[in-house]
Amino acid sequence: MTRKQQEIYKWLLNHPGYLKKSAKKLVGWVPMETWKDAAITDYEIALKQARIDFKQPKVKIDTTTPRPAMRPLNTVKKYNPDNVIFIPDLHAPFIRKGVLEFCKEMQHKYDCGTVIFAGDIVDGHAWSYHEHDPDGMSVGHELNAAREQLKPWFKAFPNAISLMGNHDLLIQRKARTIGLSKEFIKGFGDVIGAPKTWEFKLEHFKDNVLYKHGNVGNAFKVAQQSRISTCQGHFHAETSVQWSVSEKDAIFGLQVGWGADRDAYAFDYGKPFAKKPIISCGLILDRGQTPIVKLMKL
Repeated sequence: MTRKQQEIYKWLLNHPGYLKKSAKKLVGWVPMETWKDAAITDYEIALKQARIDFKQPKVKIDTTTPRPAMRPLNTVKKYNPDNVIFIPDLHAPFIRKGVLEFCKEMQHKYDCGTVIFAGDIVDGHAWSYHEHDPDGMSVGHELNAAREQLKPWFKAFPNAISLMGNHDLLIQRKARTIGLSKEFIKGFGDVIGAPKTWEFKLEHFKDNVLYKHGNVGNAFKVAQQSRISTCQGHFHAETSVQWSVSEKDAIFGLQVGWGADRDAYAFDYGKPFAKKPIISCGLILDRGQTPIVKLMKL
């Protein structure tokens, strides 16, 4: 701005009531004897800039006070690896809505840096040995649907251990049934599109606690027999923590239910049962010393 324009600009900032007037009306209204020779364009330029700066006042930045360190953008919160979240059988593509959010909430609340899935991450209704629903999805359709439903889980838990449940092992069993060598079969993680940071195994041992999917006997029975604290899934209608104490040790059995939608057609077989599935997850805190189960509010 020219010197005249700057003088008009400063006067307008000190008299903001004139900012609503047009440049033409300012001529004659403003006591500017020294600006009588100012052109209308000088008023327009000064008025335009004064309106901008009056609405967006400049903030003085204090450069003397040190600022607190800021966490870089797009970083994942690091949780305590000594705390474990034990996620129940999911049976994709039939996972119940809201279970992912529930598990993330529990991970955050209890600061769990180790993530272990109980197994049966997929259902495999279309390729199981049991009767198939003739109106249900085909093998290819169900597998693709399971992959899509698991994508947000892979994103939410980029590093995890997933135990192999009986439903997960169906692909290997089918291959043996028709005489195919395992050399012909892709890894289970590749089949479901899991990240390479996921580990698939039958059992996992951490902090003197055994994690497994389960098949014969609930977690407490297995723990009593082996005298090893045990966490498992498989039994959908059971959720508990039970302790057994002897002169030499104190062990627990932690049982989680599942995370599936019991109204899905794949679970029609269970509708007559009196005992209904329980949506829950396990939390094993303080290096295996504090077992907890939490039920999802429905």
